[in-house]
Amino acid sequence: MKIRPPKSLFFKLTSFYALIFGIAFILVFSSTYFMVKQELMGLVDEDLLEDVLDISTVYKEKGLRGLQAYMSQEALDDGPEEKCFLIFDNSGSLIFSTELDAWGTIPMISSHDNEGNSPLFTTISLEKRPSVRARVMGFWLKDLFIEVGVPLEWNDLVLERIERAFIVGAIFTMFFAIITGLTMTKKTLSKLREIDEVARRIADSKDLGQRVPLKGSGDELDHLATTFNLMLGRLEAFVKELSDMLDNAAHDFKTPLARIRAMAETSLSSHNLEQVTGTLVEIMNESDRFLSILNAIMDISEARTGLLDLKIEAVSVGEIMEELEAAFSGVARRKEIQMDFFYPDRDICVRGDRSRLLQALLNILDNALKFTPKGGKVTVRVWTENDKVYITISDTGPGIKEDALPRIFDRFFREDEARSSEGRGIGLSLAKALIEAQGGSIRVDSIIGKGTVFSVEMPRTDKKRV
Repeated sequence: MKIRPPKSLFFKLTSFYALIFGIAFILVFSSTYFMVKQELMGLVDEDLLEDVLDISTVYKEKGLRGLQAYMSQEALDDGPEEKCFLIFDNSGSLIFSTELDAWGTIPMISSHDNEGNSPLFTTISLEKRPSVRARVMGFWLKDLFIEVGVPLEWNDLVLERIERAFIVGAIFTMFFAIITGLTMTKKTLSKLREIDEVARRIADSKDLGQRVPLKGSGDELDHLATTFNLMLGRLEAFVKELSDMLDNAAHDFKTPLARIRAMAETSLSSHNLEQVTGTLVEIMNESDRFLSILNAIMDISEARTGLLDLKIEAVSVGEIMEELEAAFSGVARRKEIQMDFFYPDRDICVRGDRSRLLQALLNILDNALKFTPKGGKVTVRVWTENDKVYITISDTGPGIKEDALPRIFDRFFREDEARSSEGRGIGLSLAKALIEAQGGSIRVDSIIGKGTVFSVEMPRTDKKRV
């Protein structure tokens, strides 16, 4: 039966953290062990090299017999198990050695080819003590080859204790690595669990108003939670906008649909061809108005939810003003309304979608002319301040009641008195949605009996760049 590891992210992250700790510990131990081993061997070699000078001096002053006596005394002083000396002749025959009962046979580690070279070192296992290693140095002294050997019991003891410490340390390190891995994994996944819990609660309750709590740590998981909350906010706004649109459509579309149905029924019951033709023309006109309202509602919803397709570019405010003036000059003359435009001679550009900005300003200006009485005045002004462009459209109409101002941009809202007779209450709502979708803002100020001022603020930009 094949055993498969758990697939949970918790297990994988914990194993990963433990593995990282384990690898780090092994690397540190291996490096330390190697350096200690090399250092200990270096100290042994240095001690052996000191014997080269002493042996050379004794041989030069006292000859072979004096050298043999010196070696015997050195071995006796250190102990026959702790140090040994051997002398070989040119042919490689052993001509002298100190007591080798604890050492056994030690071969010659050099030949005539090495004569005159630096001392040679080798490590061997002792014949008499297989568990003990020894360090042997050999060098040529004229026609003699000298070997000096010392056991590495102390070195091996130190290294053995380091190995034991490694085993104990490895156990504690793995234990610590697992505990640390569990802690770090739990901390890492806690934010993901919170996101999962919020998502599940939303799925169960359909309440998009819930949010993942932020810890303010500023790490990647906090950024993930922030992004998730932003997504929920956008989704909540979209669902609310869709719900409002459906509610408003269900309420306000009843009248035009009922009228279309009534006209259709009338035409069906009539035998007068001219009357039927006239009714069909009215049905077409009413259908066009219905489609116009539906398109406006869709534009508002897309603009508010960020789904509206905008062509952002540098838009000349002067050109927009000229189009507004051309579009409404005839209407103003017919209604005997004075319409004035004031904007700087130099070209000023805003960052936005030209057609959508023009559409929004057309709605606002149309609204101002619609509710300004005969002999009244409508004024359009443009000025700049820092990196903003301000456009105000003021009229001398009846004004808007104070309690109606907060709702003036609501979809299908119409004030009871002065502004209830004309329009369907969707133009200002569309204007606000379009302006805000382009990074601008709009507000309204009004005084009953004196008039209303709509103020639009748009980001200014250079004509050469957006």
